[in-house]
Amino acid sequence: MSTVPRGTRARQRARHPLAAFVAVAAAGTLLATVGPAATDRPVPLDAAPAAAVGPAKQVENLDRGLISVRSGSGNLVSWRLLGTEDISTGFNVYRGTTKVNSSPITNSTNYYDSGAAAGAAYTVRAVVGGVEQPASEPALQFASGYLPVPLQIPAGGTTPSGEAYTYSANDASVGDLDGDGQYEIVLKWDPSNAKDNSQSGYTGNVYVDAYELDGTRLWRIDLGRNIRAGAHYTQFQVYDYDGDGRAEVAMKTADGTRDGRGTVIGNASADYRNSSGYILSGPEYLTMFNGATGAAMSTVDYVPARGNVSDWGDNYGNRVDRFLAGTAYLDGARPSLIMARGYYTRSVVAAWDFRNGQLTRRWTFDSNSSTNAGTAGQGNHSLTVGDVDLDGRDEIVYGSLAIDDNGARLWNTGFGHGDAAHLGDLDPSRSGLEYFKVSESSSQPSSWFASAANGSVIWQTPAGGDNGRGVAADIHAGSAGAEAWSSAVDGLRSPSGANVGRKPSSINFLAWWDADPVRELLNGNYIDKYGTSGDTRLLTASGATSNNGTKSTPALSGDILGDWREEVIWRTTDNTQLRIYSTPTATDRRIHTLVHDPMYRVALAWQNTAYNQPPHPSFFIGNGMTQPAKPNVYLTARGTAPTVDYVTLRNVNSGKCLDVDAASTADGANVQLWTCNGGTNQQFEVRPTSNGYAQLVARHSGKLVDVASATDGANVTQMPDNGTTRQHWGLADVGNGQVRVINRHSGSVLDVANCGTADGTNVQQWSWLDNTCQRFTVVPVG
Repeated sequence: MSTVPRGTRARQRARHPLAAFVAVAAAGTLLATVGPAATDRPVPLDAAPAAAVGPAKQVENLDRGLISVRSGSGNLVSWRLLGTEDISTGFNVYRGTTKVNSSPITNSTNYYDSGAAAGAAYTVRAVVGGVEQPASEPALQFASGYLPVPLQIPAGGTTPSGEAYTYSANDASVGDLDGDGQYEIVLKWDPSNAKDNSQSGYTGNVYVDAYELDGTRLWRIDLGRNIRAGAHYTQFQVYDYDGDGRAEVAMKTADGTRDGRGTVIGNASADYRNSSGYILSGPEYLTMFNGATGAAMSTVDYVPARGNVSDWGDNYGNRVDRFLAGTAYLDGARPSLIMARGYYTRSVVAAWDFRNGQLTRRWTFDSNSSTNAGTAGQGNHSLTVGDVDLDGRDEIVYGSLAIDDNGARLWNTGFGHGDAAHLGDLDPSRSGLEYFKVSESSSQPSSWFASAANGSVIWQTPAGGDNGRGVAADIHAGSAGAEAWSSAVDGLRSPSGANVGRKPSSINFLAWWDADPVRELLNGNYIDKYGTSGDTRLLTASGATSNNGTKSTPALSGDILGDWREEVIWRTTDNTQLRIYSTPTATDRRIHTLVHDPMYRVALAWQNTAYNQPPHPSFFIGNGMTQPAKPNVYLTARGTAPTVDYVTLRNVNSGKCLDVDAASTADGANVQLWTCNGGTNQQFEVRPTSNGYAQLVARHSGKLVDVASATDGANVTQMPDNGTTRQHWGLADVGNGQVRVINRHSGSVLDVANCGTADGTNVQQWSWLDNTCQRFTVVPVG
């Protein structure tokens, strides 16, 4: 039996730490071996930051993000121009060993290879001073216009009230979790009974997974019964907060949260749910997780604490649990974590640094403070971040309120709460950033456009009740600057407030998709081009669907791979995949990768927060744009990710290896014996849990060796991590370099059915009989 590698390109991947466990005593003492492995990735050229206001900001040390998108009878090959590279850097594109361009490409970072075969292999090489540099990583293949990322759906369950639920893939984020220069995806799973805060009822647990782009699952975090499921409860941030070259993952946790290594935070048995399903008592935590392993690294009390529920605007649990999150460069150079609570009445924002393995609080803004009078009730269902006062340090724009980098109030329009807002260089004729927001209040402007530096209003529209949606971007080449439009206001407004055209058919997300710099409309599972007489459909993602009900938002959208145009990540309708879509259209415009613009990059991080909003860069992209300046950034050191050691388990009686049948990735795939062949379905990570036990994680699938019951003869399969001791195994020394593999739940051991020796012989659980059919040798994978 053999396996086929599941990734779409060959590469070495440094992954989370492991130790190959070897039992050294019957008492169960285990030894762990952990070894770091440095990645071998060239440092991008021209790494010195450009001169600009303030210090250079830390950004990720990414690779080229090279992709090949099937387009017509050829392939569109697209790659990143890094923020530390000169805008004139040339590139050569290779199909296999053949250079396909006649001279170095300097006007774009894409190339259409007409007539090339689908699936052709590509690399790209920078040309600096006439000298060709080392080849990039091989291109990811978007054979059908998208890259499929296989998912592992959590098992459903039943609430205490007897309601059954299942799971759907929800919001996502990206980060270089393992330090290899390539993005991984962090994905939140929501149960089918997720609730708005205004709705009572129990919910299933929330899960957060990390995946390589080939679908390999790195870890799963189970937030547990004391974190309610819904759009306003779990806001997670993915960013390299300590600058070690690997992104961390931060979110609110509680007693019973189980990290990616199976370790429980707080009291595992605590249950604070009341009869209405709300969680209005018990401790609340903030945890920073290791991005490579999912292990909890630092856990502190969540700030602010809930205190009296009624202090937040009601007494039944709606407004007290309205959370927001973000990331900001508060010192002008390194990122800080932003966590917040409340926006209808009391609003509290806390800033955190993660340095040397510890979370420490930088400052707290509280609308209840006497220095912040009048700031209650100004927050939105999301927040935005940017350097609004041009001092080189980021501010947090919290609805109708701006908070300075030091936690002090910067400005407050007093226009109150709303659902959507956009911060960016929306009017390139003015210095600095502008801000567009819609409002709910019947006594305040239904929408307004302001200078982000001081909140001074440039134009506004009359009050009109709940104006639930609003967008600002340059979608119309016939009008200078960005246009703004909203649900309750007619027409398309210019930066001066003039009505310059027809309102688009959607009021939701955005994507730079085609060849020009004017942005397109993203809504549901489609992308449209704005036109003065009607919108034109550019893409319908058949078989894919959006998230968050009527919000119709993607899992994530942004410049994730390839050139500066934006990708869109949707889930499939059956939740078995994420699909990353990228444009099939060539462009002659060159812009540094948008993720090396820190304002855009932090917008990708906070995009998943509550009512998701699309990202905007710190500079104008649109009709009549000038070439953006080279970003003032520096690269982190190349991340040195902890390594994983894999082992095979060879049966002493037969000499054959523990094997997942047919290299299946399905839940419940059978575990058997097969002739040892080096396949990844015969390789297992021994992932420590507690008390000397570990999970056996199949390398090819990321799933765990599992036994369904405690009875003799119970079958052994692979299953997703379910947090039970049925998936915990101990390797106990029985002499002569051999071990018995003990199940923690039952105390029984792995056993070869009827002591068979043929390929395909079943593996089961049985009481210890001390025979060679129950003995294995642990062989490290070389």
